[in-house]
Amino acid sequence: MSKTIRPLFYRSLSLLALLALLPAALCAQERRIVVGLTTRTGSNSLPFVIAEEKGFFKSEALNAVVVIMQNQVVVNGVLSKNVDYGGTFSNFVGAAMAGLPARIVMSVMDGSDHVLVTSPSIKRVEDLKGKIVGISSFGGTPHSEVIMILRKHGMNPEKDITFLQIGGSSSRYQALEGGSIHAAMLTPPFNKIGRKRGYNELVSFNEVMQIPLGGLAVHMDKIREKPDEIVKMIKALFKSTDYIRNRKSDILSFMEKSWGIKDAEVREGIYQDLAGLYSRTGIAPDETMKNVIRLVQEARKSGASVAISDVADWSFARRANEDLKGR
Repeated sequence: MSKTIRPLFYRSLSLLALLALLPAALCAQERRIVVGLTTRTGSNSLPFVIAEEKGFFKSEALNAVVVIMQNQVVVNGVLSKNVDYGGTFSNFVGAAMAGLPARIVMSVMDGSDHVLVTSPSIKRVEDLKGKIVGISSFGGTPHSEVIMILRKHGMNPEKDITFLQIGGSSSRYQALEGGSIHAAMLTPPFNKIGRKRGYNELVSFNEVMQIPLGGLAVHMDKIREKPDEIVKMIKALFKSTDYIRNRKSDILSFMEKSWGIKDAEVREGIYQDLAGLYSRTGIAPDETMKNVIRLVQEARKSGASVAISDVADWSFARRANEDLKGR
């Protein structure tokens, strides 16, 4: 069995207790659409935060608010219908593969920008033997990616390392800096900040396998009951990714003010890495979907046959593309 450490905080807090921490504004009489993310900082969160801050949700008559919560709470929140939309990907693929009523309706990024970052003393993947690797959650994308990388380097992820469930990329970077872990899959800006401070970028996952990253996931009841709302959400996110691509100076300024990145070279590097990864269609290519299904299967030791339609429904993204034709 793989050695795993689950912090007491995550074991003891229930979903209801965490959702009770939502801003009081969510309890107002006017219903708000809750979008669950694991962090406000990072590439796959950026389109959601920009859509909120620049009014793209409002432009589609959506009273949407981004709320930060742990990865598994995003999934459980959508499944319990306490959260309207989940902004993660592989955890929802895993939920759908398990027969739970969730589907991915949009792919935000066409490739992974995750990088395996290690403490300065670790120069090779093989040096991770006996060490602690931080992940967002068991079965999540970083967990699955680390497993794939270790296996490609002849290591046994069940015996050779310890996984520590920490949370989003910002939390994983803080744990790496604090010395409680030796490595983590990190997204911009944290991999770039780490490199500047002497940490090692060992493996870019995009060089291992191309997978979609970041998505929009919903309960299947919403697919039946509010299809137009889903299309509007996707259109708002399209407007946001267009803004990111076309307003470079504004995004660089946003990184400085909101992400606290003062180093212009780091900001430029982050922008160059992420701007080309955002999907123009919101529909992940079949090959990358097969890859992410395989990734989740390997992490969960599942050999069941899974069709793309079992985990994703691209009909809403197609409608959004049609509505915004020529954008």
